[in-house]
Amino acid sequence: MTTAPWRIERLHVPASLEADDATDFIAAGDLSNLVEGLRWGNNDHWVSPGVRLAAAQPSPYTGRQGFVAKVDGRVVGHADVELPLTDNEDVAYPYVIVHPEYQRQSLGSELYAALEECMKTASRRVFMAWSDHVADFDVDAAGGVRPHSGPGRLPEDSGVVRFCQSLGYELEQVEWFGVLYLPIDRDAVAAAERETQRVAGGDYELLVWQDRCPDDVVDQYAELRRLMSIDIPLGELESKPEVWDKARVRESEEKLLKQTGHSLVAAVRHRPSNQLAGHTIVEFFPERPEVVHQEDTLVLNSHRGHRLGMLLKAHNLLRLQELGPESRRLYTWNAAENAHMLDINIALGFVPAGYVGAWQKKIR
Repeated sequence: MTTAPWRIERLHVPASLEADDATDFIAAGDLSNLVEGLRWGNNDHWVSPGVRLAAAQPSPYTGRQGFVAKVDGRVVGHADVELPLTDNEDVAYPYVIVHPEYQRQSLGSELYAALEECMKTASRRVFMAWSDHVADFDVDAAGGVRPHSGPGRLPEDSGVVRFCQSLGYELEQVEWFGVLYLPIDRDAVAAAERETQRVAGGDYELLVWQDRCPDDVVDQYAELRRLMSIDIPLGELESKPEVWDKARVRESEEKLLKQTGHSLVAAVRHRPSNQLAGHTIVEFFPERPEVVHQEDTLVLNSHRGHRLGMLLKAHNLLRLQELGPESRRLYTWNAAENAHMLDINIALGFVPAGYVGAWQKKIR
């Protein structure tokens, strides 16, 4: 019997990058950057060790456990799992990467087995994971692996698809991963903003902030964040509403700032009720100023039909160009069945960069 050349160990989160025990943590991040760069053919998803360390700090809302696989002291595999602590307490989010030299040699399965033991010990029974795929195939063609709900497919010969299936995961949904190349046509976007404001009428006004939500609307904003966790199409993913309040909003804002990140938020308020009716978030990091991420966009059901989604996104895009003139690529994700939001993104100029498979495994 041949002994595997690697050894799997717990991944320790160091107190600082200069600490004697920070080597494996830094190496695990370098491995993630390598694999992401090879997958996408660019470094748009590169994350610095400092940002990773800030993101890995303890949180009252999320726990983490991780492992590394090492060969002769070199990190060749990394796995970690996120464990919600205040909601979805039976759910876990595992993540596994393996150096290209050691793929298809059972290392990924061994790393995952270590994670699954942690998830079971933490009394989790629903595991959710996501797989990334470059847009070099026809997502609407016949054949392939199809999700339980919504359109789209993933190629059945994909290594990561086979890996997920081998572990007992089922494909629940295919997400559209889009990119908008910047700078935008300011005149066209400004015209879209004016037109949507005209359609919305005088009952709606825009509110904007950077990094910190104003105190007078933070409770309403927390409710929007809570609803965002369940309002988007989720297919058969077994997800419950996230618990959001003022304290969680502030913790989220502070954590992003500790990662050197910034957020631009646009919200729309319904004047007659004085209630927030929707919001959109863009995040960026000065260490990678050319890359920006479009996060949540939500309009409450009772306020849909007034083109508020386009109004919010167009307005925030114009702000982004003013505050982040170095921005060159804005990335976003949409459930493939979320046709309305997908139409808005396409109208703004987003094109497909890839697709994301949402996988789920349930245990007794």
